[in-house]
Amino acid sequence: MSTVVLPPRAGWHDRLMLRISTWSQSWPLALTASIVGVMECVLNVWQHIMQRGLTAKTLERRQHWIEQAKSHYHGRSRVAIVTAGGNTGLGFETAKALVEAGFFTIIACRSVEKGEEAIAQIEEQTGIKKQMRALPLDLSSQTSVKAFTPAFKSLGYHALDVLVDNAGMMDIPFGLTKEGYEMQFGVNHLGHYTLTLELLPFLNEAVQGRIIVLSSGAMFSSNHIRYDLLRSPEGYSRLGHYSYSKLANVLFVKALDRRLKGFRSKITINAAHPGACSTNLFRHNPLMNALMIPARVVCRTPLVGAMTSIYLALAPDLDKVSGEYFFDQIPRSVNPIALDEKAQEELWEKSVEFTGVDLKAVKN
Repeated sequence: MSTVVLPPRAGWHDRLMLRISTWSQSWPLALTASIVGVMECVLNVWQHIMQRGLTAKTLERRQHWIEQAKSHYHGRSRVAIVTAGGNTGLGFETAKALVEAGFFTIIACRSVEKGEEAIAQIEEQTGIKKQMRALPLDLSSQTSVKAFTPAFKSLGYHALDVLVDNAGMMDIPFGLTKEGYEMQFGVNHLGHYTLTLELLPFLNEAVQGRIIVLSSGAMFSSNHIRYDLLRSPEGYSRLGHYSYSKLANVLFVKALDRRLKGFRSKITINAAHPGACSTNLFRHNPLMNALMIPARVVCRTPLVGAMTSIYLALAPDLDKVSGEYFFDQIPRSVNPIALDEKAQEELWEKSVEFTGVDLKAVKN
């Protein structure tokens, strides 16, 4: 498997994150979550110093993967779904690259109006028309998530090549999903869990279906998930519960990967970490949102942040790579608890309990 050259910071970044995961066993969750966020920004500064011309190199690699994908599929019709929060950010950049690579791309978002705004912008920027569609998807409602698959099927597609579980919430006041679960965990994990399992039959019909789950270095903040703290404001931590959801993303990737391999399925699933990016994730926290204005100088652009998702979706040499956690387009170390099958199975059992959805056999 070919990848970009390992960034100079990658080795010590992984060692530091593993150390933080050790600290999380005895330190307050909010503290370790904050340390992860600060260190991600410090590492961005290091990257700015060590990798000059990053944007130009990013655009060059992006175009290379787009051309590779076009050549690999030889004009065959391909379909992708990207869950997104609206008309900006990582989902926008990912969807744009998929369209340029020849995919009919569906933006799944709570606001169809914002999805259509994103489509209009992508069509204007790329000159590619009628290759996109916006469909409603509220990840905080299991009813909405379960209604998405029939809506997708009604478009006449029988196969899905790429699913990017991109949308997410971060650092929000305490709130509950329609089914009564903490909002960050409910949207970032439970919504995507149900969506992914519901769409597996379509991914299985593709020549090689791919699932990309957006995770985060925040997974290193905690060495377990407090499932008993997902129904009430007791013990709620804005960043701490976000870290629970991001750890859940990687546990889900590992658990589903084992099941898919057991079915000998061609579907692959990998997690992607975008790094600390200048997006609207802090829109629910006025103080942090204000601080992000000067902090943008040490944050990645959405384009740079989306590169790992784009790579996992398009690179032909990843057709057999599954169950990994990628950062800067390279498989990286995960929180050790994410490798624990007992923890993976506990998450799976809780997810089935909370959503009523379980995996059915995926035919080879």
